[in-house]
Amino acid sequence: MRKIFIAISLLSLTDPIQAQHHLEVNPFIGTGGHGHTFPGPVMPFGMVQLSPDTRTEGWDACSGYHYSDTTLLGFSHTHLSGTGVGDYCDILVTPRSMTNIDFYKTENLITPIHFKKSEEKAHAGFYQVRLDQENIIARLTATDRTGVHEYQFDKAGTKVIVINLRHRDKVLKAFVHQSGPNTINGCRISKGWAKEQHVYFAMAFSQKISKVSYSEDSLIMTLFFEKQKAKKITLQCAVSPVDILGAENNLYREWVSFDFKKAQKNCEERWDKMLSRIEYASSPDRQEKKTNIFYTALYHSLIHPSLSQDADGRYRGLDQKIYQAEGPNKRYTVFSLWDTYRAAHPLYQLAYPEYNLQFAKTFLQHYKEVKRLPVWELSSCETYCMIGNHAIPVLAMCYLDSTRTPGLNYKDVCEAIEATFNADYSDISYFLDGYIPMNKASESVSKSIENSFDYYAYDLVAERKGNEKYYYRNLFNPNSGFLEPKRSDHFLKSFNPTEVNFNYTEANAWQYLFGAQHDIEWMKKSLRVHERQIAKTRLNLNSEQAFEKRLDSLFTTKVPMTGRIQPDITGLIGQYAHGNEPSHHVAYLYNYCNHTDKTQKIVKKIMNEFYSDQPDGLCGNEDCGQMSAWYVLSALGIYPVDPVSGKFTLGLPAFQKASIAVPGYKMINLSCKHDSSDGWVKELMINGNKCTADFYIRPGDQIQFYLDKKGGTIWNNKPVVPEKYTLLPTLKTEEEIFEDSTYLSFLQTGENRIEYSFDTANDVTIYSVPVVINENKKIFYRNKNTSAKSREQWRSIEFKKKPNQLSYSVQQQYDNQYSAGGKIALADGLTGSNDFRDGFWQGYWNTDIVIDIKRNNDTSSLGVSVGMIQDQGSWILFPSRLELYSTQDGKNYILIETIENSEPQDTPNGMRKTFRFSKVPEMQFRIKIVNPGKLPEWHLSAGNPSWMFVDEIKLE
Repeated sequence: MRKIFIAISLLSLTDPIQAQHHLEVNPFIGTGGHGHTFPGPVMPFGMVQLSPDTRTEGWDACSGYHYSDTTLLGFSHTHLSGTGVGDYCDILVTPRSMTNIDFYKTENLITPIHFKKSEEKAHAGFYQVRLDQENIIARLTATDRTGVHEYQFDKAGTKVIVINLRHRDKVLKAFVHQSGPNTINGCRISKGWAKEQHVYFAMAFSQKISKVSYSEDSLIMTLFFEKQKAKKITLQCAVSPVDILGAENNLYREWVSFDFKKAQKNCEERWDKMLSRIEYASSPDRQEKKTNIFYTALYHSLIHPSLSQDADGRYRGLDQKIYQAEGPNKRYTVFSLWDTYRAAHPLYQLAYPEYNLQFAKTFLQHYKEVKRLPVWELSSCETYCMIGNHAIPVLAMCYLDSTRTPGLNYKDVCEAIEATFNADYSDISYFLDGYIPMNKASESVSKSIENSFDYYAYDLVAERKGNEKYYYRNLFNPNSGFLEPKRSDHFLKSFNPTEVNFNYTEANAWQYLFGAQHDIEWMKKSLRVHERQIAKTRLNLNSEQAFEKRLDSLFTTKVPMTGRIQPDITGLIGQYAHGNEPSHHVAYLYNYCNHTDKTQKIVKKIMNEFYSDQPDGLCGNEDCGQMSAWYVLSALGIYPVDPVSGKFTLGLPAFQKASIAVPGYKMINLSCKHDSSDGWVKELMINGNKCTADFYIRPGDQIQFYLDKKGGTIWNNKPVVPEKYTLLPTLKTEEEIFEDSTYLSFLQTGENRIEYSFDTANDVTIYSVPVVINENKKIFYRNKNTSAKSREQWRSIEFKKKPNQLSYSVQQQYDNQYSAGGKIALADGLTGSNDFRDGFWQGYWNTDIVIDIKRNNDTSSLGVSVGMIQDQGSWILFPSRLELYSTQDGKNYILIETIENSEPQDTPNGMRKTFRFSKVPEMQFRIKIVNPGKLPEWHLSAGNPSWMFVDEIKLE
């Protein structure tokens, strides 16, 4: 290791700038409630996020810090900003000084330290807290790849610094040792959300280490410093994803000579430089408050993605191999793409395009390493969290905007996108059959919508005219006016649009109704058809009016959400949920039905009610910048409903003047002309020309918003006829399993005739009336097309008579969202898979299940079996036991056999098990499935009631 304890400063100061926006940032916003942010310092898109850790357990510990806490565990060097899953918090450093502690006992070293909230302060680039229990003032700042600590000790007591590698997630490999008189280094390889996270570190102290001790497992190191030395200890810790040599070199390259103020000044000036790209002057009535909210939102938008490349250009790939960067390219990590493609990346494209280009190039590096683009990449690990392949729209927006982000190769981009689709994440293989059936995959509606959007982005890049971007249309039910799940080409009778269930991703049908932001004109047309259909007349509503009516219903309905408890769904206005990303563009959709005034009113309500300057000032997870990027763009009066197209739509500006200055490009100026102190946009002009509510923003544009008390409707775009796509046939029949008879019928859409056949080689009939089915039968069907070249593939449904082994009744009521088809589901011959969301499992919450069963004939069966599934991450556990009772009169029951569950509760998700009774029951018998109780202590949601899922009772 280089002798960096010799004070040699190699960091150069940035040029002084006047705007001190770092002081207008309040990092405590979002650290309360469920915002999941952290208050400590970080460079813009920096590798190190140095911040206090106050807790490790529970959902609100995702960032390691929560504002409600008054004790802390120490200061670690990596943090996630606003995620819904916890990780990071690596390399915990804790100063201690109390004389009444035995520092050789590990349990004493890791006890929480009390602090007063009144003695905690922070702004961009700086954090300070007084640990009153220890008489220590801790100050933190950061460089790109290092964290700089300054600990001011009281005169009395031993000065001790604890290095804790055991902290947070599971350690796969770790060590720390002294490498010099005042230096240490080590590594921590851990398994958490990221399955193999590598963090190597090198640390230097301003005082000589006098003594070192270790815990029994060697994961906690205690450093002692001489009492008579200076009261202040400064340390600088560099991290690397590659190796210790990389960490040592990062420390050498970013060495600050233990000059904390210099490091702080550098960090603050870097933030000033980045934040001042958008100069924002709020309206004078609440200028300071609104300005603080704005610049904090911009700050939060610029924390992630995070630098993941050493100063020497090396980085760790997704294949865990070490690579050398080419030229000036830099590698980044923490890509929460399901969230950030919507507003955060369009914000980067507008004001920080050189970074967005680096993010896109990182995606292409991912492709070279693992032959697919990232989904939710974290520390060189693919978490496969969330749905869709949303690196594709980000890559597309960069490629299509070659003015701001030049240099992406067409062949490379298309090859990476095509390989990603072929990798079949987000159930692309099912999707390519026209949509994703609910019995084939979970979150089928959301995946179908978002896969369609990804194909739309691909079509724009490749200039192709594929139908895949319209496949989601096959899930629109004209009877309900919602996008609904389908099974075997039919909708379900038990549909409830307010129900949060496994067919949607962290949402319900209301919140995903407007999810296809690339196909708004078709949705308008379809809602008009729905309105006419439910009115049974040719209702005099045009497409815009039907669209407006449904938007009004979304925002004004008083009907509460039902179904699964989902903590992400917050910030409600009617069924609109601002706390989760699928809703983020919806307020702006009024623009597309000639009501820009309604968009502005809803946007203003969201900005005023769901964003504040308090710790709970975010209504949901920050989600790596997306929640804040929505505010930044909305405060500027713009929003990208379709983030790939490069267009923005009109909102309500919350400023007097604003500008966007990107180095190397002409400045964009925005101004508001008010006829009153509060008003609505009546006219929009760009470069002196009247503009519609949908527009491009180019370098050098002069944008003027004219506001008055009345406002106006300025949507003047010409009506667009949606591109034609023939919907697949939809069955009206729901019962694939029947007792006596059923029928085959189709939902007529008026788009095409349907033909069906029992034998596709010979007998083909044009459908006109329902077809009666009274025996096991497989039927083929498709849209009729006279052209042999364009004929569709045959689709099929297989009707089966219900097995007649037994009949049953359940004393408890199943949960409606997990009905599995209703009252015959447990003996219908359809067996649930290893995925509880396949539509065949029946769910019961917080209750035993008592099933009374009767044989329908005197069989010679030797026993009875019950299928169960365990998915502990979803709160579904195996029962504690199953009991078999026999009866002769249906009143008096005798216990004849008990099966105790032998499987542990922490098994991998999706474990199916058949419990078999060996005793021969009477003609009538009862099975009692005993609930396992509350979730165990080790569970992330410990103490909550558990679910049991059951399917298929069989006589064997």
